[in-house]
Amino acid sequence: MTTSLPCTPTAVPTAHEPSRLSRTGFTLIEVMVAMVVFAIGAMSLLACVPLASKRVMKAGAQTRASSIASQAAEELLAVPYGHSSLTPGTHNDPANPRDGLYYTRWVVESDQPYASCKRITVTVARGDVTAFPVVRLVVVASQTGG
Repeated sequence: MTTSLPCTPTAVPTAHEPSRLSRTGFTLIEVMVAMVVFAIGAMSLLACVPLASKRVMKAGAQTRASSIASQAAEELLAVPYGHSSLTPGTHNDPANPRDGLYYTRWVVESDQPYASCKRITVTVARGDVTAFPVVRLVVVASQTGG
């Protein structure tokens, strides 16, 4: 009885053919694609920095303008009802500009919203007293006592 060997040859690495373990790693194309993806991500993050900085500056300016407006409103509510700063009409703050940049003005309306009351609308603008207001604050002073 004769036995025959299988006809399929087995793959045996030779000296000229690298083994499977030596072929692991990244090719140059894969590394370049990864660098491009990373660069696009980094550029998009860098594009957000000026936008975020601008919004932080705007929020800071609005916060400062709100502080100035509330301070002016408190001062106006502390003066007597017949004081010259509460006469009907438009008044500019004599301390303008505050911090070298913020301009305050207020408008007084008599008998608003009720009789014996004055509606005071305080506005704070940046750069010029007639510029678009950053903050508008409305308070009401009532005549009490005398």
